[in-house]
Parts: sequence; C-alpha cells; structure tokens
Amino acid sequence: MTFTLRPYQQEAVDATLAWFRRHTEPAAIVLPTGAGKSLVIAELARLARGRVLVLAHVKELVAQNHAKYCALGLEADIFAAGLQRKESHGKVVFGSVQSVARNLDQFRSEFSLLIVDECHRISDDDDSQYQQIIGHLRQGQSADPAARPDGHAVPPWQGLDLSVPLSWDGARR
Repeated sequence: MTFTLRPYQQEAVDATLAWFRRHTEPAAIVLPTGAGKSLVIAELARLARGRVLVLAHVKELVAQNHAKYCALGLEADIFAAGLQRKESHGKVVFGSVQSVARNLDQFRSEFSLLIVDECHRISDDDDSQYQQIIGHLRQGQSADPAARPDGHAVPPWQGLDLSVPLSWDGARR
C-alpha cells in the first residue's frame, strides 16, 4: 500500500526540509489531530540520509508510526517493551521514550535525525527521559567530519524548542 501526501502534509515536509537546509536549529511541525502526522513522520524518515530515531510516549503511537512507514514498502525496527520488540540496529527505529531511555546503551551509533511525536511532552528538566535521550544522542555525535559517514561536521547543538525533527547535517537533503 502506498500513500500520497495531502497538499498540507507535503507543505509540512517541504518546509521542514527547507528549514534544515538553512538552519542547524530544531524545527517544529504543528498539525491538528487527525491531520496525518504519521504520514509526515514517515516521509521525513524516508527522506533522511542517515539513521532516524522516532520517539513516541505510548506504544499505540509507536505502532501507528511504524505501520505508516512500513506501508511505504520500507523496513524499520521497533524498540518498545510494550510491543514486545527491542530492535535498534535498522536505518529507522521507532521507539517508546520509556524503553529507549532505559536502554541507552543500545543506542550508541549515530543518528542523523530525531523525530519526537507529541513533542509538547518534552520537559525542560534535564533528568526527564526525553532529555536523557537527547543528551545521549548529542554525546554520540562526532564533530570530526572524517568520523562522519557523510563527511560533514556536526554543527553545535542549539537549545531544544519543542521540536519534531532534531537535525544536524546528516538529516539534510
């Protein structure tokens, strides 16, 4: 099964890609309930050059986002105890924030894009699970262009602005 993005969904994808071409700061996509955020997430994950981690706070959203991505004919891992799957080596990994935060050692390799579904749930508290994951991913990024598979240096991280995609050079097209 394939999907065609609605015009407003394609505009969200295009605007996000345009943002990442010009900026190193995170981007936020705001769409109302029922607007098809899972399809936008799937398209952004499909277009990303490097590895992608998609986080959600409940197993239902993890499963929904994974299903939409796989409906594009693509394969992805799931890392969510509630779904009884802990796979973390694929190009795209859909995970529950709780499971990923408890198993950060399984997320040592670099990711070029972090997408947070329901990003308003990200706390400013450094001890929150989201911030633990973000900090861990930041530490895993190399600033040495020779160490990066795409040959690009990682720009400095900026403050998190309740983002959907959290990007560095490897996420840009």
